[in-house]
Amino acid sequence: MSVPELQTENTLPLSVKDRLSLKILGFFSRLSLASLQYLGLLIGSIVAWFPQGPAWVIRRNLKLCFPEQSERWINDITKRNLIYTAQTALEFTKTWGMSPQYSIEQMTEFDNIELFLEAIKSPKGCLVIAPHYGNWEFMNSWVSQHANPVIMYKPSKNKSMDIFVREARTRLSTTLAPTDEKGVKAIFKTLKSGGVSILLPDHTPHDNGGIFAPFFGISVWSGILASKLIQKTKCEVVMLSCTQRSGGLGFKITAEKIDANVYSDDLLTSVSAMNRSVETLIRRDPTQYQWVYKRFKKCETLKNVYQ
Repeated sequence: MSVPELQTENTLPLSVKDRLSLKILGFFSRLSLASLQYLGLLIGSIVAWFPQGPAWVIRRNLKLCFPEQSERWINDITKRNLIYTAQTALEFTKTWGMSPQYSIEQMTEFDNIELFLEAIKSPKGCLVIAPHYGNWEFMNSWVSQHANPVIMYKPSKNKSMDIFVREARTRLSTTLAPTDEKGVKAIFKTLKSGGVSILLPDHTPHDNGGIFAPFFGISVWSGILASKLIQKTKCEVVMLSCTQRSGGLGFKITAEKIDANVYSDDLLTSVSAMNRSVETLIRRDPTQYQWVYKRFKKCETLKNVYQ
């Protein structure tokens, strides 16, 4: 990947540190996928030795969501999730640094994919729900060969990372929309015109962007954007995930229907159904989810969960 020459639309020339960071990202992107996954295995295994930091957050989340499980199970999933998290982060550099065709070629297994292919034909538009599960960045290239999706993008605080990701995504047939009212309008317009948009539904939203809804039996602050878009446009909705296949055999794309109550005109019912759909996906293989994220930092009954 070439390093962009010194100016972005709203930044000053790159510093020496930023240039070095871009070279490091480029270096990782040139390593083989197998090498990156092995390196992720080593990094995740080492991090698992330390009880604080990411391991502590993952264990806390797992204990909240799976209170019925044993300490041995929690420890096992925590270690495996740390390995997966490290591998995914390194895999991101590969899909960002290579051509879109490379990522597409890594998709070697498909499940129920006709749901997606039919949904994107809808004249009412299609909203693709892609939780933080598996490798959603690898999936972007595959989706973009079938549609021209609008995706919300929040610039990284790390200038070199932001440039690296932006350059990668401009090679796709995607439109990046800001994570603000302007971006929401862009997605609404896209869906109303029969287009496709992708949303990651499982982050903690801002104060005016959510309601409390159950997630693994806990009333947590949950995003309302997807539900409101569905209510206003009556678009088709399909959930996609992209998971690593064992033995270095690439990735598997899975399409599935979302809980039917997500189409409800009642906002709480719709948001709860969205959370339930994500929960169902996670329960299939908890090691694949981004447990390092502090999803329960704003709960209705639980306070100071991560203190």
